[in-house]
Amino acid sequence: MHTWQGMLLSTSIGLLAVSPLLYWIGDERGSVIQVWLGKISSLAACFGVAGALWQTPDAHTSETARIHSRFSDGGWHYDRSSIGSLLPEIDQIHLGYAVAVAFDPFFTRQQRRELAAMTDTLYAEISADPDFTAVGSALPSIYREIGFRDFRDGHYFHYIPASVDRSKPTPVLVFLHGSGGNFKAYIWLLSKIADELGITVIAPSFGMGSWEKRGGYETITRAIADAGKHAAIDPDHIHLMGLSNGGKGVCLAESTGGPKFRSLIFLSAVFHNRIKPADLAARLQTRRTLILSGGSDDRVPWEYVSGYAEKLKAGGLDVTSHHFGGEDHFLFFHQRAEVLKLIAGWIAAESTARIPPSR
Repeated sequence: MHTWQGMLLSTSIGLLAVSPLLYWIGDERGSVIQVWLGKISSLAACFGVAGALWQTPDAHTSETARIHSRFSDGGWHYDRSSIGSLLPEIDQIHLGYAVAVAFDPFFTRQQRRELAAMTDTLYAEISADPDFTAVGSALPSIYREIGFRDFRDGHYFHYIPASVDRSKPTPVLVFLHGSGGNFKAYIWLLSKIADELGITVIAPSFGMGSWEKRGGYETITRAIADAGKHAAIDPDHIHLMGLSNGGKGVCLAESTGGPKFRSLIFLSAVFHNRIKPADLAARLQTRRTLILSGGSDDRVPWEYVSGYAEKLKAGGLDVTSHHFGGEDHFLFFHQRAEVLKLIAGWIAAESTARIPPSR
């Protein structure tokens, strides 16, 4: 645990597990002290959980805030009492790193140390921003999916720079998260582009990030439609970006109607294995595509990425690729300044580029 709230919650859970044993064993042995220790431990655990809940944001932010948790059906489904809400996001990420080291053969201890340091820096920045602190976490949905419950609640993060006039149509970057969930660190990084260019960011949540599952593309299109009710969207300037497994969602672009996208951005992306590059190129033939990937990515090898890019080009898609030699799958964090600069430059250029007519 890296936060006092995380330590409080984990200690409380431990006490809840131990206190019945203390009580039962004490009662069996006739030990009054042990029985009282069981009672006191149980009471302390309840107070600890209540304290963690009290510190947990309810995710409601004022309409003038820069970032919001929203639900595309217009309802409110935020589960404040979920472990994904109670346990600070930074603690959950560090737990995820520990699990990955134990079970993921591609995730090394060196990667864990590097990512842990970068993650701590990012979340220190986030914790100093009242709007980002108040908006809560999107991670409860990953636990619903793991628990075989319906995670398709339509949640999305919506970032609107303070400089944006919400009544005037504005360009939008739609971001699709990768495996592991919709971390606030992603939209925190993308908020820098939004502030620089005066655009908004829509980041739908889809459980663990398996966008090829039922309802994946509908989650994207509904989030865009709902976000337009809160800040006007320029329909001719919507850019779709996918990180890692989010690339599968980008491959679904315009497959079942919905908005037309100005451009596509793949970052360390996995492509949809059931969608042929030729079919994707034929569907999105007038769209330009940016591909950013690491040369030492053992999860998404550069040969796989470049091969897919060449097939897209052969199908008539206008593709620009950037190869980051020596970088692994965590390119977004390792080279965040350079990646953000490239994406910001891409969106700025695409906003003024003329879209060729369909063939």
